[in-house]
Amino acid sequence: MTALAAPLPVPTPIARTLRYALHTTAMTVTNVMFMVFTIALPVGMYLLFSMLLGDLDDGRARGMVMVNMAAYGGLGAAVTAGTQIQEDQRSGFLRQLIVAGLSPRSFLTGSVMAASAVILPALVAVGLVGLATGVEAGPGPFLATIAVLWLGLLPTILIGLVLGMLLRGGTAMAGGVITMMAMAIFGGLWMPLEMFPAWMQGVGQALPTYWISHLGQWALYGGKLPGTGLAVIGAWSVGLALLCAASLSRAVGLRRR
Repeated sequence: MTALAAPLPVPTPIARTLRYALHTTAMTVTNVMFMVFTIALPVGMYLLFSMLLGDLDDGRARGMVMVNMAAYGGLGAAVTAGTQIQEDQRSGFLRQLIVAGLSPRSFLTGSVMAASAVILPALVAVGLVGLATGVEAGPGPFLATIAVLWLGLLPTILIGLVLGMLLRGGTAMAGGVITMMAMAIFGGLWMPLEMFPAWMQGVGQALPTYWISHLGQWALYGGKLPGTGLAVIGAWSVGLALLCAASLSRAVGLRRR
């Protein structure tokens, strides 16, 4: 008599989350243009701006440029990685995962984990180039700056996910680029926000990118903790997480009965 085969174990929610996160991370980091765009561009912009402005304020400006360009690189990686969901959506792979048991919570958690992983190279690359070109920072402040920028970029990851779920194909990527540029400019990552008209300053101070920069500068150089920035980043994160959850059924073509 042939023995019955033992049933295959059912993956746990944590296992499904990690599996999806690894799949999405691998898909993103193997995109050569993505890695070049999110690492080479912010490093090049750091070198340019630090050459022009780095000696101001007894050299502290070079550190501020490093923080801003690292935040810009992380912003580009976060938004672009988030919009990668549209590829899974277009191919039907995301729908298959949901039908097979991937819960909305696991999907969102896995997507955030994957995007969080791919923004680290941009942050570290700009930071290391900054240290190599004259930014004065001890190991503690440097690592704290990278960690603060990494955590602060959460709402930008969620923005990418929302764009990836609501837009289709190339439109999602185009929307990501436009959003990234707007958040970089209005958030003061390229030029000090004080150089802009008052209305642009008001808009900028409502964006998470403005406060990500300020929190990074606080971690690097100390001073008073910008509590308003924590509140703004937190509000954006909560609101965007709710929007992601509401957009998921539309993204996979499912509706509750």
